[in-house]
Amino acid sequence: MLYTAFVVSSIVEDNSIGDKIDSHNVQLLEQVLNARLQLAAYGPGLQGIGVVFLGTDPAEDGIHEEEWRFEASTGELYLQLRLPYALLEQASEQEVLRLMGQRYVQGLREAAELVPEFDWEGLLVDVQGVVTNDEFFE
Repeated sequence: MLYTAFVVSSIVEDNSIGDKIDSHNVQLLEQVLNARLQLAAYGPGLQGIGVVFLGTDPAEDGIHEEEWRFEASTGELYLQLRLPYALLEQASEQEVLRLMGQRYVQGLREAAELVPEFDWEGLLVDVQGVVTNDEFFE
């Protein structure tokens, strides 16, 4: 059971790439989404979205895979989304945050078919507005 409408977490390696994801980007993305968006505004069917970002080298990580799962009994959508590992090494912390925002939107698009009675178009527009807003990166 999710503790709030938007939950963001990560699975990362214990290195500089993991630090860029977990430093404060995970908390920031979760806080901003919960502060600016209300899932109820987009219709019934979805009570929460939990996203886990994978910041591990896919060539060495045989355990964690991308996943999209909807639990109808709780109305919760769970996504496990891989970040582009090759780009993470050279990226600054802010650039990693942008990559997380982009992957978040893409992941929602990919999961939309799991909850067809939901206003995905409205949510996607609003999430895109949040994660591309320059204030988000200050």
